[in-house]
Amino acid sequence: MKNKHLLTLAVGLLGASALMASDVHVYLTGSTAFRANAYNAAKNLFSNTPAIYYGDANHGGANSGQGSSTAAWVMVGTPITNITALAGNTLHIHGLFTGSIQGIESVELQQPLVWADDAQGVNGNGTAVGYVTNVPTLAFDDCSSKVTTYPVSGNYDEEPVAVIPFAFYKSIASGAGANIMTNITGVSWEQAEYGIPKGRIPLSAWTYKSADTNIFIYMLQRTQDSGTRRAELGCLYYQYNDPVGCYLFDSVNGVWYLPSVLNGTANATPYATAPYGVVNGGTVNSANYNWGYGYVGGGDIAKALNIGANTSVSTVSNTAIAYLSLSDGKGISLSMNWTNLLPFNGIYPTVAGAAISGQPSSNTNDFSPITQGYYPLWSQIVIVFPIKPSLQAGQTIGDSQLGSQSVAGTFLGVFNAQTTITGGSPTNNVGSIENEIYKTENGVNGPNTAIRLISMKSNRQSVGGTISPF
Repeated sequence: MKNKHLLTLAVGLLGASALMASDVHVYLTGSTAFRANAYNAAKNLFSNTPAIYYGDANHGGANSGQGSSTAAWVMVGTPITNITALAGNTLHIHGLFTGSIQGIESVELQQPLVWADDAQGVNGNGTAVGYVTNVPTLAFDDCSSKVTTYPVSGNYDEEPVAVIPFAFYKSIASGAGANIMTNITGVSWEQAEYGIPKGRIPLSAWTYKSADTNIFIYMLQRTQDSGTRRAELGCLYYQYNDPVGCYLFDSVNGVWYLPSVLNGTANATPYATAPYGVVNGGTVNSANYNWGYGYVGGGDIAKALNIGANTSVSTVSNTAIAYLSLSDGKGISLSMNWTNLLPFNGIYPTVAGAAISGQPSSNTNDFSPITQGYYPLWSQIVIVFPIKPSLQAGQTIGDSQLGSQSVAGTFLGVFNAQTTITGGSPTNNVGSIENEIYKTENGVNGPNTAIRLISMKSNRQSVGGTISPF
């Protein structure tokens, strides 16, 4: 990836240097699992509703149906007065969510990416007319950089943001496949631990019938740059480079296959086509081809699990489970309320238990099983950023403007403000991710799919490690 983009660095730097001093650009990348939370919180950094331009399907976004789940966009407007360090400036926030580990690599190695830009206006379908090449400013990571190949050091630091809950979900299938999936009523630690390196689990692990040993439930996996994948493996005691089985589902022919070509699907759909190994990897400059076989984003896995809702493709053999964020897993059903969420070791991530799938979509989630230490499928999401952006190529935000969560009035001092630092109430931290999560807990833009750090009554020292009370 880095070699592919170095030639465009000069173009990106030229564009950055030509900007007026009153324009401050911040470039967000990283976690696809947290993209909706980042999008909603970023909107609150503007004093009025910002103008939003979305990246098209060729630039990591979508040509239709844009919104908080879209992975590429740019917002522009006047920053809220809380960000005193940006007073008098016009704020442009660019988002391009490529994956947690790829994101922190891009920040720390200063790899230029292609972002949606607002300078040339918007097309009729809401997509940006123009794009700009620049180095990212900060990356969201589903897990600490310490358990990746890019631990922070030197000019780079990381800050905790929130806790992101995960769960296993099962696919929608038809006919015989639907009959098979009725047996999948939960996932145990032992089943998941067995299935990670093999990529599939015999149905007999649920039915205890010898006749079902040759019928398989497949475990869909992300490419290796996924923080979600790292969080999943951590909970099963696997290390970053441990082997992971990776089957893909060819929905055209209705078969599962082991990929043999480290390349993308033959078309732009989120469905695999044998023998290609990277699903939806043709976007964002094909950078995901560098991270091995798998699905590029959690949204792609959710679409693959959900193809039973599409009668135009073969779904009989779509017998699968996958590990996803609560945000991505919500829509694996026609009712959009976690219908296909599975308990882990008999425990659900919310107090509602199995009833989480029966509540209206406007409900709020009580994550006490996570905050009190009973449910282990969660990770702390962090932000990785340069301590001095002036030492990083292509940045228009100054050192005293970016700041950190502990410096009030700076970009991060507002965007990542925490009541564990500022004290008081989350209502005081207007414009922060914490404040956005707080509002979803109280029925505004809900239901909530992340947990404020101050709500946690238990902790773990490492990704997937032993949980203990504070």
